[in-house]
Amino acid sequence: MATIGTNVSALNATFYLGLNNDSLSKSIRRLSSGTRLADPSDDAAGVAVSGRLDATVKRLAAAVEGSQNLISYAQTTDGFLKTMQEQLTRMSELAQRATNGAFGSADRGNYSTEFEILKNQIKQFATNAVFNGSRLFPESATFVTVAINSEGSVDTFQTLPITFPSMESSSIGTVDAAISAITVITSTLNIITTRRATVNTDISKFNFHISNIRTERINIEAANSRIKDLDVAAESTALAKANILLQASTAMLAQANTSQQTVLQLLR
Repeated sequence: MATIGTNVSALNATFYLGLNNDSLSKSIRRLSSGTRLADPSDDAAGVAVSGRLDATVKRLAAAVEGSQNLISYAQTTDGFLKTMQEQLTRMSELAQRATNGAFGSADRGNYSTEFEILKNQIKQFATNAVFNGSRLFPESATFVTVAINSEGSVDTFQTLPITFPSMESSSIGTVDAAISAITVITSTLNIITTRRATVNTDISKFNFHISNIRTERINIEAANSRIKDLDVAAESTALAKANILLQASTAMLAQANTSQQTVLQLLR
């Protein structure tokens, strides 16, 4: 039917022109942002899921940092224990030398001086060793706690006091005293080495936690990527299609706007 009141063809062309323009705009927005969630209304459920996964990734990153800090705490503890072990080893060597009855009092006094200095240094380490304001060898056993996953599960590192009551009275001023000191130092060395073994076992444990956390984080980031990251190849194809359709609908709208001019021929 030939009419001049309503141009149905132009209305249809305008409708599809709007749709194609929206599709083109959406593709441009997605490609420029790199995410398919540039317009959250396109996938409301995906926005919610991706938001939760983003939060989980952040918590896992914090868990790695916490475990690394605890490892630093434990390594500092082991560093002090290692120094004490070396000092005790030197003290045992001095005590062994002091068992030589052929030494005179002056020679024995030199050994005793170094022995006492080392004994005092060990005591100071046990009392004053700290990490970020926290005592490494507190007066009573305590636990340092840290989260090891995104759900708030925790693991602990135990800090124990280090005391050497039997060493307080030890000396190497005489042969008999030196012999007794060897026994005391050997016992103390066993305490230190056992504690070092425990500390380094805990370090290995938290390294294992870090490995697990990082693996979980990679998997969650991969899952999140599938939800929010844009398939650039597919979207580029959609952009090209929308661009062609937009040009076609624009041309058809122009054609529809001139189609009614033919009706005027009937009035001539």
